[in-house]
Order: sequence, then structure tokens, then C-alpha cells
Amino acid sequence: MAWAEPGDLIAAWIGGGAPGDEEQIALWLARAERKVRAAVPDLQARLDAEADEERGDLAETVRDVVVSMATRVFRNPRGIRQTQESGGPFQGSITYGGDHPGDLYITEDERGMLTGTGDGPQAFEVDMLAGSPGPRGLGWS
Repeated sequence: MAWAEPGDLIAAWIGGGAPGDEEQIALWLARAERKVRAAVPDLQARLDAEADEERGDLAETVRDVVVSMATRVFRNPRGIRQTQESGGPFQGSITYGGDHPGDLYITEDERGMLTGTGDGPQAFEVDMLAGSPGPRGLGWS
């Protein structure tokens, strides 16, 4: 069973130019699902367990991630990093964000949502002076 349908991507599209070829949308959603399955191997078992217990929103989260992955491809199908236009005294440029513009990939935030490890990478602090009396002669105690 598919985690997302073409209608999910079309409904989530913001602005004009939504893709209309449902076969192509289904193809990219299936590719996104395969990438997610490879990245999070226990995901289907967790989805099945959640469905049996009738709780949680993991299925909706998975759908959101798969749709977001495919949407990135449709928003920039040629994988352009930057475009620039000029006409007379006017200029404009667009720079596409991300490390892989136009590619099918899972962001760290999305991976965190699927694995339950939070919102992606977390910052932490290591006290390098823990247990140390501190520098001598500075009056630290």
C-alpha cells in the first residue's frame, strides 16, 4: 500500500504550476517511498503497530515527508542551483537552497521525524573543564 497518493501532492502544492500528470507524480512518490524504506528500515513495522493500536500520527508524518521529497523534485526538475534574468535596468536572480537542488532526498529534519529522534540534529555542549580546578593563579576554586 502506498504511503502517499498523487492527490496528496497536488493538494499540498502552494502557488501556481502544480504538476498534473498523476502517473508521473505516482512514480516520484514511489521513488521517495523506496528511499524512506531504505533509510528507516523499521518504519513499516512501526506503521503497522500504530495502525493496530489506532493511535498516533506516524502515517500522516510519513505522508508529509514523502510528499515533501517529491515536491522538491517537481519544484526544480532540472536541478538548477541559481538563475538570473535581466532586462534593461532590471535584474533578478533566484538561488535554490539545499545541498542537492532538484534531487530526491531526505532532510535531516525529516529523518528525525521518521525515526523519532526529534526535529533532526541536536546541538550539545561538552564541558572540557569538568572536574578540573581551573587554571592556576587565577583564583578559581
